[in-house]
Amino acid sequence: MQKARLLRTLLVPFLFLAPLMAQNSSDQSSGTPAGAQSKSGQLEGKVLDFVVPTDLVIQGRDTKVAPLSTVQKFGQVIKNFGNPFTFLGTGAEAGIDQAFDVHQGYGQGAEGYGKRYGADIADTATAQFFGYGVYPSIFHTDPRYYRVGGGNFFSRSWYAATRVLVTRTDSGRHVFNVPEVMASATASGISRSYYPADERNVGDFAYDMGSRIAFDAVYNLAKEFWPDVRKHVFGGH
Repeated sequence: MQKARLLRTLLVPFLFLAPLMAQNSSDQSSGTPAGAQSKSGQLEGKVLDFVVPTDLVIQGRDTKVAPLSTVQKFGQVIKNFGNPFTFLGTGAEAGIDQAFDVHQGYGQGAEGYGKRYGADIADTATAQFFGYGVYPSIFHTDPRYYRVGGGNFFSRSWYAATRVLVTRTDSGRHVFNVPEVMASATASGISRSYYPADERNVGDFAYDMGSRIAFDAVYNLAKEFWPDVRKHVFGGH
């Protein structure tokens, strides 16, 4: 069971690779003049901005940007959770859960899928609410990911994966990522109320909390490297 959940943790973040192309539509690092983009490129940007309207990825780990206010942090929660791809991606995520028989107590068939879908939506909502809104506001940290975008593969991988442990404050200092740990613990605790009864124990809570942190580490890798994949496989600006 734990092996299946681990495989799911490693696989699911890559469901969100394609929408991360929206990062490039802002041209934060390309330097391409707006007038030089083709009509198709402009249309692509608009479509992708609709799919994932996120400002939570910054191009350049040393980029200086204005800190997000508390209102803006909660605004990101609303923007990210409310976009259509959240529900489409969760549908695929629930399918993976069903295939790996994650949450065995939900059973199989349409009913089991529906329960998994509801649980995954609730997981996403609580993770974003506490991870992007509540705890970053309390601890005055920046929930955005600062992408390196170039250099050695291993150094970039190490940087991306360790951002679950290191974050920056609103003033730009690097500190231990308390919001990540607290949000994972809070979301894991809340999930005990709707997960199957046999998963409402300390061991499953701890494993689920660790899985959430691992998920975010893998998702950071996706944020870091997807623009490179897009450029080499699909072409791009």
